[in-house]
Amino acid sequence: MDNFDLRKYLAEGRLFKEERTPRYPEGKLSIEDKVKAITPLWQQWSSASGRDADAIKDKISRYTTYDNESGGGSYVFDILDNAQSIKDVARIVMKNEKDNTASQQQYSVELLAPVIYFNPESGELSDNKYEWYTDDELRAGADQTSYTKGTDLDDIVFSNDYDQALDFAKRYPNLIKIK
Repeated sequence: MDNFDLRKYLAEGRLFKEERTPRYPEGKLSIEDKVKAITPLWQQWSSASGRDADAIKDKISRYTTYDNESGGGSYVFDILDNAQSIKDVARIVMKNEKDNTASQQQYSVELLAPVIYFNPESGELSDNKYEWYTDDELRAGADQTSYTKGTDLDDIVFSNDYDQALDFAKRYPNLIKIK
């Protein structure tokens, strides 16, 4: 029988997350600055043709092209094919940048107790080793992990996801702090 525990795997956040790295300096701008830069280019592209349209598309690509483990991509065609208005351009940029911005957010997890325990079954944190199990249950291999470093807790439980770390910090303000 396979001992793989999907619930534990998911609870500990070990799912593959595609990380996007901007290919060009323009791709490192904030979402707001990207919208401000791409919008007038999109307006120019809408009335351009031929080489002019291609040159404008290439300029927009510098804001939207990224590298990842699969090689990379761009959402330039999402903008050019689907935007009908300035609001559409902003919506498409925000949609495509939202997940990546959170993953690139610079933060650290500080433990406010010497040891933090995580129960993958319930998805809860505690500073009490016996919150969920007795000594006998723990010796028998009860499903509980412990962390003494914020980086380890962030890597394994939060999957280096800023939003998830922030959610846990709000739920457990006496145990962890996000800096």
